[in-house]
Amino acid sequence: MYEHHVYFAVFGFSEPPQAISLLAGISPDDSWCAGDPYGGLTPPARRLDSRWILSSNLDRDASHRDHFERLCLKLERLGERLPQLRQRYRCGIGVSQYFFMDDPVFYLPADLLARFERLGLPLSFDQLGLDAPA
Repeated sequence: MYEHHVYFAVFGFSEPPQAISLLAGISPDDSWCAGDPYGGLTPPARRLDSRWILSSNLDRDASHRDHFERLCLKLERLGERLPQLRQRYRCGIGVSQYFFMDDPVFYLPADLLARFERLGLPLSFDQLGLDAPA
């Protein structure tokens, strides 16, 4: 079983998320401000920073390549708005991947990596595989 979540995030901003939406020309898939409550946690927790997120919006069991493809298409549609976002805010790609340790395969084709690089969002990966202590 694999689960994936891939997203583009703008973070660390001080204005309302709607200001980023106006610049991007698109509504986020999720957003919050520093200080907002973090779900229904007990004891109550508050967000430490602000985020504006575009997700792949695929099911978490879709392949990581499909997640990256979908997100890349969304980012390419932003056109010149993406460099404006990157110039004004801290931005980046976030990835969560959950897998069994017997097959931690993670591969993206060079053409897909090149598309992200052309967007000014080169990708690099670190994977940690921890076995149970002996």
